[in-house]
Amino acid sequence: MSALARVKRLGQAALAAAPAAAFALLAPFVCAVGRVAAQQSTPPARVAQVVEQVRRAPPADDAYAQALALGYALFNEGRYDESAELFGALAARRPRDPSALYGAALATFDAGRAADAEPLARRAVEAARAAAAVAGAHAQVADVRSFNARTADALVLLAVTIAVRGDDAGALKSAREAAALAPESFDAQFTLGRALYGAGDAPAAARAFRSAVALKPGDARARFFLATSLEQSGDDAGALAAYRELASRQPRAAEGHLGAGVLLVKHGGAEAEEGLKELTRALEINPDLYEARVALGRALVARGRAAEAVEHLRRAAELAPGNPEPHYQLSMAYRRLGRKEDADAESEIVRRIHESRRATPTAQEKPRVAPTP
Repeated sequence: MSALARVKRLGQAALAAAPAAAFALLAPFVCAVGRVAAQQSTPPARVAQVVEQVRRAPPADDAYAQALALGYALFNEGRYDESAELFGALAARRPRDPSALYGAALATFDAGRAADAEPLARRAVEAARAAAAVAGAHAQVADVRSFNARTADALVLLAVTIAVRGDDAGALKSAREAAALAPESFDAQFTLGRALYGAGDAPAAARAFRSAVALKPGDARARFFLATSLEQSGDDAGALAAYRELASRQPRAAEGHLGAGVLLVKHGGAEAEEGLKELTRALEINPDLYEARVALGRALVARGRAAEAVEHLRRAAELAPGNPEPHYQLSMAYRRLGRKEDADAESEIVRRIHESRRATPTAQEKPRVAPTP
């Protein structure tokens, strides 16, 4: 499997697969509105009461800040619909407040309404820019930096939301703006790297991911995407070193072993045996890692070890029944084992899958796997 194919499976097409929360976007705005007071779960009835109070009359500054804190607390609890409703009410009261607009966009996106989140994210960007301009006019340097950071956060979220609807160019533009405004932001650099990779610029993506790794050395996702970008750029030595570094720093992250294993198997020779061990290690960590199952099965078939491959390929087919690759590899393994009927049955499955894909090209099934945080 190529580096490009692997990162599309593991990262799901550059930006759209991961929910916005996965980008750790929340922290800057939580800090901006003060402590999150609601450490314990707030009953839905109380949340509804707060929403109604905000809608009925403009809240005082203290009450507004408490409502913002509640909105973020609800988001942290995964109560996205309630959070979005509360932030929406707050944004209606203060339509130029970037914190409320950002919270509304973030919660709306994670509630599964990307189309509704996009205009909110755009408004959050505009509001943060306006606040930065006002601070700049009054020579308030610290405030300018703060609002620039908020603008960058909103731009990252905007990049995610528009990537969902397939606007890769727009997503890249927003990610570039975010990284330019806040080069010290992990989220901005990480999102820029994914957008660049999705645009086919693997070398530039690798540079962005290097910046992200420097900002957050312990983040497994950034290290994985750095390694994959280097591999796609043709820097196999750099990619292998990055995969190994990931495996060393995050021994329970299967993706480091997976990446190293696939790359070593591709090199062949003595390195291939080491690659098989790395793939086996990846499966010891995560037995349901489709990419490791199919890669190990394919490598074993190619090396005349068809009997060993069958177990892995069967499991891969179970994990992704709509993917023809494990069935194709199973047909080859069975033929080498002299099991003609089984081989023919697998070939027939491959034929049916291809026919189904030609009839409904958007119905392809892809396992959704994200690198271990």
